[in-house]
Amino acid sequence: MVTWGEKVLNQIEEVSIDMTGNYKLLVKKLCPNAEVTIDRFHVTKMVHEELNQARIDQKKTAKTLQLKEKSKLFRSIK
Repeated sequence: MVTWGEKVLNQIEEVSIDMTGNYKLLVKKLCPNAEVTIDRFHVTKMVHEELNQARIDQKKTAKTLQLKEKSKLFRSIK
């Protein structure tokens, strides 16, 4: 990018990056007028991971509640 020259780098309006490393800092340094956005793949991946973790947590909670309810039921039968 540096070989493009300051004039070209200052004209760049938007740069799409992934979420690794310090790319945002580097882009801001080289292209001060550019808006930095995260590419759709990485946003979708992050949302999917968060939703999957929430699903796993809910499943664990449901199992715990089911076990507690079963133990209450068996205690009341005895």
